[in-house]
Formats: sequence, structure tokens, C-alpha cells
Amino acid sequence: MIPQAAREHPKPSKKLKILAVEAAEQARKLHEALARRAYQLFERRGLASRHALEDWRQAEAEMVRSCCSGQMSVDDTLWMGTDAAVFKEDSIEIWVAPRQVTVCGKSKTGGDGEMIFHVINLTCDVDPSSVTAKIDGPSLDIFLKKAGAEHEAKRVMAAATA
Repeated sequence: MIPQAAREHPKPSKKLKILAVEAAEQARKLHEALARRAYQLFERRGLASRHALEDWRQAEAEMVRSCCSGQMSVDDTLWMGTDAAVFKEDSIEIWVAPRQVTVCGKSKTGGDGEMIFHVINLTCDVDPSSVTAKIDGPSLDIFLKKAGAEHEAKRVMAAATA
């Protein structure tokens, strides 16, 4: 039995910000956030050198969280469910690329302004401009329209020429 939510796209939640962002841009934004946090750790250490890798790894451990997520493909929709309970309610952003979704927001348990990130690789290409999402209790449901054959052909051609 296919869940009703997977058959129909919900109305977008007003609490969520959804952005179409290429995977390279997602990686750049995440790298910048990690660099800022690693520098804060460096400053806290009294600007002591020779700990750059340790500071970077600590920043990653604090900010990049593994999460439980599931994906289900139904007709032309990819449904993805993940944990929203770790984020402050009005801080969630969803960055969507054809093969990757990054969910980020302020940590519910962290310090003021501490951002956390979930990076999720998708099982198929999606159309980043056609995404809806909703928070259902502690869960975040994201509905992604699968990319059409023309998008897949462009992606394959771009990969072949790169």
C-alpha cells in the first residue's frame, strides 16, 4: 500500500525554506560553515598552531550529523523522510540539487546560532525547482519530483564532456 502522502504533494510549510542549489554550491556553503567553526575553535585554543586538523575534525563532529532518513520512489515522486527534531523550529533550510539534499538549521540543543547539517545523497535525479516539504511532528517529509528523461540526458552529456 502506497502512503497517501507519497501520492500527493503537500502544501509547502511556511516554516521551511527550500532552495535549488547545485551540489558544488552545497559543498562550498558547508565548507565555509566548517571553516568558521574551526577558526572559532582555533581562537578558543589561544591561537595555538599545529591543531588545524583537530579543530577541523571537531567542527565536522559538531556540525555534520548523520541522520536516519528513508527514500521511497512512487511514480514520478521521490519521497524522503528524515529527522527534524534536532533543529530549532523556524530555522530549517533545505538545499536541493539533482542528486543531493542538504537539510540545515540551528541546533535545538547547541549554542545560540550553532548550525548543523544533514547531507543526503538521493537514489535518482530530481528536479530541484519542484520540491515541497512539511514537518510532521519530529519528522521532515520532503517530496521531490523526479527529473524527466531530458534532464537525465543533459546530466549524462555533461558528465561525459567533463
